[in-house]
Amino acid sequence: MASVRKSVLSMPLGQRARNRTIDLDATLISPGVDDVEGLTDVERAATVRDLMTARSGVYHPASTFSGITADGPERGEHRAREYFWYNNWNFKVAGGTFEQLTSKNSYAAFDSQMARPIGLQDLELAEHLEAGQSGNRERSMFPAYPFCLSPRDMAHIGFLMLRRVAGTAGKLFRATGCLKVPPGSRRTRL
Repeated sequence: MASVRKSVLSMPLGQRARNRTIDLDATLISPGVDDVEGLTDVERAATVRDLMTARSGVYHPASTFSGITADGPERGEHRAREYFWYNNWNFKVAGGTFEQLTSKNSYAAFDSQMARPIGLQDLELAEHLEAGQSGNRERSMFPAYPFCLSPRDMAHIGFLMLRRVAGTAGKLFRATGCLKVPPGSRRTRL
């Protein structure tokens, strides 16, 4: 699972934002985020929220290549919130920032805060802890955070999110902020 992992890993981040452990509007300066070859002061003005919405204005190479970002803007071309460009670096740094601010591994947080409470059946935490260190650290110090979920577990998460279930699982998903509907969006009944 590649691009979906951002949504899955955002769940523990959203919970921490809701309980005010993480401030989504804190700039990268606050937690001291930097990377190989350094970030400029303008780049470090981006916020955690900017990272999660791919609007950080930081176009630093990621630890793993993505064809989507190969022809992206040059570093310094846009400031935070000026321009949307899907950039894997943003999401990798969001995971690293989560770990730095909470002193908890992203995978372990997902396992304890989401997977176990909602009853995912196939998640292998040890596999994730090992794979979570992948990526070329000469390009970026932030690992790739690959995520492996079975089709059954992915369907379970999707079903619960779409249904906005009552009880423990519903409270968990509402607590993450994952179920917010932007103003002007249509809701679809399932």
